[in-house]
Amino acid sequence: MNLDPITAIFGGCVVLLGLLLQLPHRTAWLLQQTEFASDPRELKFYAARYRRRRQTSGLITLVGLMIVLADLPNVWNQAGPLLATILWMAIGCVCLWISLLAIGDLMTTRAHVRASIARLAAHKDQLMNQLERLRPDAKADENSLKGN
Repeated sequence: MNLDPITAIFGGCVVLLGLLLQLPHRTAWLLQQTEFASDPRELKFYAARYRRRRQTSGLITLVGLMIVLADLPNVWNQAGPLLATILWMAIGCVCLWISLLAIGDLMTTRAHVRASIARLAAHKDQLMNQLERLRPDAKADENSLKGN
């Protein structure tokens, strides 16, 4: 008995997807390290996000390998359907964990963006207040220059 080509192709594509997802995560992390080197709060957030996303990509690769492994003829011939069933249940559990990581990443990114927007709005208000305090002085100076 040979390995089913459809399973091999599908599992191989899932493995390839997991490996290819590692590249943009790494590139983004390297850019964020240089861009946010002076802000430890931002750097901590991006480090945790990088870790979550790399873990998710690695687990996608693992799922691809497990799909191929679960459908191998040796698994079915030697251990019967019990081992294959256990492998498919493990694949389901890993997929569930991937989903939980994705939901967690979505929620933390959303909370981080909201906090960043709130910090920027507070900073904007502070700058606008400073500008308003300086405006009357600037108008008075401008009027005194015109009078002379």
